[in-house]
Amino acid sequence: MTVNIPGVGFPFPGKTLVIPPLALGDLEQLLDRINLVMAGNMDKDSISTVIDATHAALRRNYPDMDRQEVADLLDLRNFRAALEAVMGASGLEVSEPAPGEGRAPSTGASSTLT
Repeated sequence: MTVNIPGVGFPFPGKTLVIPPLALGDLEQLLDRINLVMAGNMDKDSISTVIDATHAALRRNYPDMDRQEVADLLDLRNFRAALEAVMGASGLEVSEPAPGEGRAPSTGASSTLT
């Protein structure tokens, strides 16, 4: 199969696929949901977001791949790495908190006394 859009090779179970950047239209639709997942939320909506984002990226190189096929390639071991690959291919930096630390919301205020 010919890959039309360069991206990140990702080792899914049984095959490596090239994850290209998300199209801007897909990113526009998914960015708020992706940010919630990257903040550490894990629920049914988060799982749907990972599947939707991975599918949106992969269908650019594999137009015949349906959402269920992508869902079957993702599991508890690879879903976060797959989402990070989607984000990395799209040029967006993924930053993780240290183990055991949650992300603190920004208040916009400086924590340094002057």
